[in-house]
Amino acid sequence: MNTPILKLMQTPEGWQAVFAFQVFHRPPEEWMKMKWGFNAGALLEEALDRYKLFIESQAVNENDFHAGTAQNNTLVLRGIHSPESGLKMALLGKSCALKREDAQQAAEQYACQVFSTFPHDFLLVPIKSDSDYHHLCGEELLDGNSSVVQIQRGILSLPKRHDTYALLGLWQSSSRSNEQIWRALSGMPQPVLFNITITPSMLYPHEKHLLQEMKKNISEQKDDPISACIPWIENYTKRRLAIWKKFFLVQVHLVTKGRVDNLIRSIGSALTRDSNDLTLPGYQARYSSSSENRQWSENIRSLDLTGNSSRLDDLADMDEVYSIFRFPYRPEAGLPGANFNEIGKETDSSLG
Repeated sequence: MNTPILKLMQTPEGWQAVFAFQVFHRPPEEWMKMKWGFNAGALLEEALDRYKLFIESQAVNENDFHAGTAQNNTLVLRGIHSPESGLKMALLGKSCALKREDAQQAAEQYACQVFSTFPHDFLLVPIKSDSDYHHLCGEELLDGNSSVVQIQRGILSLPKRHDTYALLGLWQSSSRSNEQIWRALSGMPQPVLFNITITPSMLYPHEKHLLQEMKKNISEQKDDPISACIPWIENYTKRRLAIWKKFFLVQVHLVTKGRVDNLIRSIGSALTRDSNDLTLPGYQARYSSSSENRQWSENIRSLDLTGNSSRLDDLADMDEVYSIFRFPYRPEAGLPGANFNEIGKETDSSLG
């Protein structure tokens, strides 16, 4: 693998190094030959299992996390739509360390690990120059003059006197839900950037205590307005407090210079779908104020989380991350309405 570009930046905590790959679908004639099963349905099932394993490999061990010995990495899935050049997919990563040399070495190792373990249903092409990085990663939209929207899980509405126990729902989608996202991106009349940031994390002891107290106090409520929510809350806290559970901090953003109300609806509904076993409070959108635009844009540029929510608001378990942090699979006939960039002959030589 050719080492992708490493953008080094000093921060108040030390140094961070960023790398990037452009992501392409493997040509359908190659992808269809990769199935172990008998049909395209089996191929999709196998591909999703490969993706789940990749997400699992990004998680950190709880003991290492609390001891401060886990590597400090962040991964970003990014879709960039331009009416002129179509829909580009990018995968960016970041490693942090106290010293510049340590951050660079960690990022080089992380880039190699991502390249070698990312599901082979896709092709990763290292981005190797500043100009390519600027163009392929949507940097022109992160100039501080664009509007930034954060899409969050919906709030579980409780009676006013219980507002100290406000909870967000869960990220949840089906195997094909994200097709709607990428088709909706392709249909936008103006450039737009879709961004999901994940960084491995765990629950802190005081957060576990808060969830335990929340479950206890709410389960003691007997009034009708809250009684209907009790089974959902108990299931939620049981899932969060399960032993050896792996977590990530997750944020979803849109960046554009035009209106995106319909796009927000398409993305939010795709990432917070009800299932037969679990209904959800849906999604909500938080818009940056004019004074926040530049800082939010800079955070997304540097692969940081925007500092407008609590840790518990951003915390998601591994099943949630697997559900949403996913590039779309493209069937043999293509994905109608999605104008993906195709890998060209000029980039094939860089894949080795």
